[in-house]
Amino acid sequence: METCSIGIGRENRMNKKAFKEPKIPSELAEVKDAPGLIEAAREEEGEIFRRQFAGIFLSRIDGSYVSFQQTVFQNCKFLGCSFDRASFTDVKFINCDFSNSSMNDIYFKSCAFENCKARGTDFYGSNFRHVSIENCNFRDAGMDAVRMSYVKAYHTDFTEASMSKCNITNVDWKDDCFKNVSFFKTWLRNIDFTECDISGIVISDAKDELREVIVNLEQAIVLAKRLGIVIKELEK
Repeated sequence: METCSIGIGRENRMNKKAFKEPKIPSELAEVKDAPGLIEAAREEEGEIFRRQFAGIFLSRIDGSYVSFQQTVFQNCKFLGCSFDRASFTDVKFINCDFSNSSMNDIYFKSCAFENCKARGTDFYGSNFRHVSIENCNFRDAGMDAVRMSYVKAYHTDFTEASMSKCNITNVDWKDDCFKNVSFFKTWLRNIDFTECDISGIVISDAKDELREVIVNLEQAIVLAKRLGIVIKELEK
Protein backbone atom coordinates (compact mmCIF):
# COMPACT_ATOMS: atom_id res chain seq x y z
CA MET A 1 0.00 0.00 0.00
CA GLU A 2 1.32 3.45 -0.91
CA THR A 3 2.29 5.53 2.12
CA CYS A 4 2.96 9.15 2.88
CA SER A 5 4.05 11.27 5.82
CA ILE A 6 2.40 14.43 7.13
CA GLY A 7 5.71 16.14 7.82
CA ILE A 8 9.32 14.96 7.63
CA GLY A 9 11.58 12.93 9.87
CA ARG A 10 11.92 9.40 11.16
CA GLU A 11 14.38 9.57 14.04
CA ASN A 12 11.83 8.21 16.52
CA ARG A 13 11.19 5.02 14.56
CA MET A 14 11.92 1.98 16.71
CA ASN A 15 15.20 0.14 16.37
CA LYS A 16 14.03 -3.46 16.72
CA LYS A 17 17.54 -4.69 17.49
CA ALA A 18 17.57 -2.49 20.59
CA PHE A 19 14.32 -3.94 21.92
CA LYS A 20 14.81 -5.87 25.18
CA GLU A 21 12.69 -9.01 25.59
CA PRO A 22 11.80 -10.27 29.09
CA LYS A 23 14.56 -12.34 30.68
CA ILE A 24 12.86 -15.11 32.63
CA PRO A 25 14.55 -18.24 33.98
CA SER A 26 13.26 -21.63 32.87
CA GLU A 27 12.44 -22.67 36.45
CA LEU A 28 10.09 -20.59 38.58
CA ALA A 29 8.59 -21.18 42.01
CA GLU A 30 4.84 -21.79 41.68
CA VAL A 31 2.69 -19.53 43.84
CA LYS A 32 0.18 -21.33 46.05
CA ASP A 33 -1.18 -18.43 48.14
CA ALA A 34 -1.22 -15.46 45.78
CA PRO A 35 -3.27 -13.08 48.01
CA GLY A 36 -1.04 -13.77 51.00
CA LEU A 37 2.17 -13.35 49.02
CA ILE A 38 1.09 -10.07 47.44
CA GLU A 39 -0.26 -8.66 50.71
CA ALA A 40 2.97 -9.47 52.56
CA ALA A 41 5.05 -7.84 49.81
CA ARG A 42 2.84 -4.75 49.82
CA GLU A 43 3.12 -4.26 53.58
CA GLU A 44 6.89 -4.22 53.27
CA GLU A 45 6.96 -2.50 49.85
CA GLY A 46 9.03 -5.53 48.90
CA GLU A 47 9.54 -7.62 45.79
CA ILE A 48 8.21 -10.83 44.32
CA PHE A 49 10.97 -12.58 42.43
CA ARG A 50 11.08 -15.55 40.04
CA ARG A 51 7.51 -16.72 40.62
CA GLN A 52 4.84 -18.42 38.49
CA PHE A 53 1.21 -17.35 38.97
CA ALA A 54 -0.97 -19.83 37.10
CA GLY A 55 -4.77 -20.08 36.93
CA ILE A 56 -5.26 -17.68 39.83
CA PHE A 57 -8.37 -15.54 40.42
CA LEU A 58 -7.72 -12.39 42.45
CA SER A 59 -10.52 -10.11 43.64
CA ARG A 60 -9.92 -6.60 45.02
CA ILE A 61 -6.29 -7.34 45.83
CA ASP A 62 -4.07 -4.35 46.61
CA GLY A 63 -0.63 -4.85 45.08
CA SER A 64 0.40 -1.21 45.24
CA TYR A 65 4.14 -0.47 45.45
CA VAL A 66 5.07 -4.15 45.00
CA SER A 67 8.00 -4.96 42.71
CA PHE A 68 7.53 -8.01 40.46
CA GLN A 69 10.66 -9.35 38.77
CA GLN A 70 11.29 -12.31 36.45
CA THR A 71 7.73 -13.54 36.93
CA VAL A 72 5.04 -15.11 34.77
CA PHE A 73 1.28 -14.60 35.13
CA GLN A 74 -0.65 -17.16 33.08
CA ASN A 75 -4.43 -17.67 32.88
CA CYS A 76 -4.97 -15.25 35.77
CA LYS A 77 -7.93 -12.95 36.38
CA PHE A 78 -7.74 -9.73 38.37
CA LEU A 79 -11.17 -8.41 39.39
CA GLY A 80 -11.22 -4.83 40.69
CA CYS A 81 -7.58 -5.04 41.78
CA SER A 82 -5.15 -2.18 42.36
CA PHE A 83 -1.48 -2.28 41.44
CA ASP A 84 -0.91 1.47 41.57
CA ARG A 85 2.77 2.46 41.67
CA ALA A 86 3.90 -1.14 41.40
CA SER A 87 6.74 -2.15 39.07
CA PHE A 88 7.06 -5.09 36.69
CA THR A 89 10.48 -5.99 35.28
CA ASP A 90 11.06 -9.03 33.05
CA VAL A 91 7.45 -10.15 33.44
CA LYS A 92 5.12 -12.03 31.08
CA PHE A 93 1.31 -11.85 31.17
CA ILE A 94 -0.27 -14.68 29.18
CA ASN A 95 -4.05 -15.06 28.77
CA CYS A 96 -4.72 -12.73 31.71
CA ASP A 97 -7.68 -10.44 32.40
CA PHE A 98 -7.09 -7.07 34.13
CA SER A 99 -10.36 -5.49 33.06
CA ASN A 100 -11.46 -2.48 35.13
CA SER A 101 -8.49 -2.74 37.46
CA SER A 102 -6.39 0.21 38.60
CA MET A 103 -2.80 0.22 37.34
CA ASN A 104 -1.84 3.87 37.72
CA ASP A 105 1.78 5.05 37.72
CA ILE A 106 3.18 1.57 37.08
CA TYR A 107 6.66 1.01 35.71
CA PHE A 108 6.74 -1.75 33.09
CA LYS A 109 10.19 -2.70 31.81
CA SER A 110 10.92 -5.65 29.50
CA CYS A 111 7.40 -7.05 29.77
CA ALA A 112 5.11 -8.96 27.40
CA PHE A 113 1.31 -9.05 27.21
CA GLU A 114 0.02 -11.99 25.15
CA ASN A 115 -3.69 -12.63 24.55
CA CYS A 116 -4.64 -10.45 27.51
CA LYS A 117 -7.75 -8.42 28.27
CA ALA A 118 -7.43 -4.97 29.84
CA ARG A 119 -10.78 -3.49 28.92
CA GLY A 120 -11.47 -0.34 30.92
CA THR A 121 -8.23 -0.73 32.87
CA ASP A 122 -6.73 2.53 34.13
CA PHE A 123 -3.01 2.88 33.29
CA TYR A 124 -2.83 6.63 33.99
CA GLY A 125 0.73 7.94 34.19
CA SER A 126 2.34 4.53 33.72
CA ASN A 127 5.69 4.00 32.02
CA PHE A 128 6.02 1.32 29.32
CA ARG A 129 9.63 0.61 28.29
CA HIS A 130 10.54 -2.35 26.09
CA VAL A 131 7.02 -3.78 26.25
CA SER A 132 5.28 -6.01 23.70
CA ILE A 133 1.48 -6.19 23.44
CA GLU A 134 0.12 -8.85 21.11
CA ASN A 135 -3.41 -10.11 20.39
CA CYS A 136 -4.82 -8.15 23.32
CA ASN A 137 -8.04 -6.25 24.10
CA PHE A 138 -7.34 -2.77 25.48
CA ARG A 139 -10.73 -1.30 24.52
CA ASP A 140 -11.77 1.69 26.65
CA ALA A 141 -8.47 1.58 28.54
CA GLY A 142 -7.42 4.76 30.31
CA MET A 143 -3.88 5.48 29.12
CA ASP A 144 -3.67 9.24 29.64
CA ALA A 145 -0.24 10.71 30.48
CA VAL A 146 1.40 7.36 29.70
CA ARG A 147 5.03 7.27 28.58
CA MET A 148 5.93 4.71 25.93
CA SER A 149 9.36 3.91 24.57
CA TYR A 150 10.23 0.75 22.65
CA VAL A 151 6.68 -0.59 22.62
CA LYS A 152 5.59 -3.22 20.10
CA ALA A 153 1.83 -3.62 19.67
CA TYR A 154 0.50 -6.16 17.18
CA HIS A 155 -3.10 -7.26 16.47
CA THR A 156 -4.44 -5.36 19.49
CA ASP A 157 -7.73 -3.50 19.93
CA PHE A 158 -7.43 -0.04 21.53
CA THR A 159 -10.88 1.11 20.38
CA GLU A 160 -12.13 4.17 22.32
CA ALA A 161 -9.14 4.12 24.66
CA SER A 162 -7.93 7.46 25.98
CA MET A 163 -4.29 8.26 25.19
CA SER A 164 -4.19 11.99 25.76
CA LYS A 165 -1.08 13.93 26.81
CA CYS A 166 1.14 10.89 26.27
CA ASN A 167 4.84 10.82 25.45
CA ILE A 168 5.32 8.18 22.75
CA THR A 169 8.62 7.41 21.00
CA ASN A 170 10.22 4.39 19.35
CA VAL A 171 7.14 2.25 18.77
CA ASP A 172 6.23 -0.46 16.27
CA TRP A 173 2.47 -0.81 15.78
CA LYS A 174 0.93 -3.20 13.26
CA ASP A 175 -2.64 -4.39 12.65
CA ASP A 176 -3.91 -2.49 15.68
CA CYS A 177 -7.28 -0.78 16.00
CA PHE A 178 -7.19 2.80 17.33
CA LYS A 179 -10.74 3.61 16.26
CA ASN A 180 -12.13 6.63 18.16
CA VAL A 181 -9.06 6.79 20.39
CA SER A 182 -8.38 10.16 22.00
CA PHE A 183 -4.86 11.35 21.17
CA PHE A 184 -5.64 14.83 22.52
CA LYS A 185 -2.34 16.70 22.95
CA THR A 186 -0.28 13.58 22.22
CA TRP A 187 2.37 14.30 19.59
CA LEU A 188 2.24 11.50 17.02
CA ARG A 189 5.48 12.47 15.31
CA ASN A 190 7.05 9.60 13.32
CA ILE A 191 4.52 7.05 14.55
CA ASP A 192 3.68 4.70 11.68
CA PHE A 193 -0.06 4.00 11.50
CA THR A 194 -0.02 2.67 7.93
CA GLU A 195 -1.16 -0.81 8.98
CA CYS A 196 -3.58 0.35 11.69
CA ASP A 197 -7.16 1.63 11.88
CA ILE A 198 -7.14 5.27 13.03
CA SER A 199 -10.65 6.20 11.95
CA GLY A 200 -12.39 8.72 14.19
CA ILE A 201 -9.35 9.55 16.33
CA VAL A 202 -9.83 12.53 18.64
CA ILE A 203 -7.34 15.41 18.40
CA SER A 204 -7.26 19.06 19.39
CA ASP A 205 -8.75 21.87 17.30
CA ALA A 206 -5.23 22.98 16.38
CA LYS A 207 -4.49 19.45 15.12
CA ASP A 208 -0.85 19.75 16.17
CA GLU A 209 -0.88 16.06 17.09
CA LEU A 210 -0.72 15.15 13.38
CA ARG A 211 2.57 16.86 12.61
CA GLU A 212 4.91 14.35 10.96
CA VAL A 213 2.66 11.37 11.62
CA ILE A 214 3.16 8.54 9.11
CA VAL A 215 0.02 7.28 7.36
CA ASN A 216 -0.95 5.53 4.14
CA LEU A 217 -2.54 7.34 1.21
CA GLU A 218 -6.11 6.44 2.17
CA GLN A 219 -5.58 7.69 5.73
CA ALA A 220 -3.92 10.85 4.43
CA ILE A 221 -6.97 11.70 2.33
CA VAL A 222 -9.24 11.42 5.38
CA LEU A 223 -6.88 13.45 7.58
CA ALA A 224 -6.46 16.08 4.88
CA LYS A 225 -10.20 16.78 5.04
CA ARG A 226 -9.91 17.32 8.79
CA LEU A 227 -7.09 19.76 8.13
CA GLY A 228 -9.28 21.65 5.68
CA ILE A 229 -7.22 20.60 2.67
CA VAL A 230 -9.10 20.12 -0.60
CA ILE A 231 -7.58 17.60 -3.00
CA LYS A 232 -8.87 18.70 -6.41
CA GLU A 233 -8.09 15.42 -8.20
CA LEU A 234 -10.50 13.63 -5.86
CA GLU A 235 -13.33 16.02 -6.63
CA LYS A 236 -13.39 15.29 -10.36
